[in-house]
Amino acid sequence: MSAPKRMIVTGVSSGIGLAIAAEALRLGWHVEGIGRNAPALLTAHPRGSFTPCDLSDRTALNDLTLTTEQSYELTVLVNNAGTLGPVKPAKKVNWAEIDHCITLNTSSAMLLSAKFLREVAGEKQLYFTGSGAAEFAIEGWSAYCASKAAVHMYASVLAKEHPELRIHAFRPGKVHTPMQAEIRATTAEDFPGVGHFVEEFESGNLVLPETVAASLLHVIERKDEIPVIFSTSNYTV
Repeated sequence: MSAPKRMIVTGVSSGIGLAIAAEALRLGWHVEGIGRNAPALLTAHPRGSFTPCDLSDRTALNDLTLTTEQSYELTVLVNNAGTLGPVKPAKKVNWAEIDHCITLNTSSAMLLSAKFLREVAGEKQLYFTGSGAAEFAIEGWSAYCASKAAVHMYASVLAKEHPELRIHAFRPGKVHTPMQAEIRATTAEDFPGVGHFVEEFESGNLVLPETVAASLLHVIERKDEIPVIFSTSNYTV
């Protein structure tokens, strides 16, 4: 009998992270969530667990231990935790808003990934929830666009440094999550493009988190080569 597979997911309390955890559990993985709010999905499941951690707190993140006595066939880390950050013209954004967005979206993912590469033995894969905003400038989203562009580049650098590992950032598209609701609640003054997001929602064009999760698990279990930065819509099940 082969060893079980292990998946570590941040930002697991809702949206894409929760859907990834649910899909992994359905497929027989052992799933460990990291974040501030524990979902019942993990705490009530025999193959699920949750470690409380404020990923914007450097000390708390450094205190995390990813080592385990259990042997796994494969261990996957999905850096999914994130925030939209301040939505307003760049000239109105203050230090605290920028710092929190960059820390949670970028710095914490970099530090956790470094810890993962150092501490986890055996076969492993590493993923980041990226964004089309990393490659397309959006008025009012200066901190978010910058943070996700940094995530994409970091994943590309890691892939160069570790050609023996599968390291990727994926673009999920416009997904029906709490973050999308946050976007729709902004004003046109702060975010001129808000009308487009409202229209996409009202037209039923948002991607379901479950669709993203199924595509990601499909990619993880594929054996052929995948680009470092990819869209989950290209790998639908």
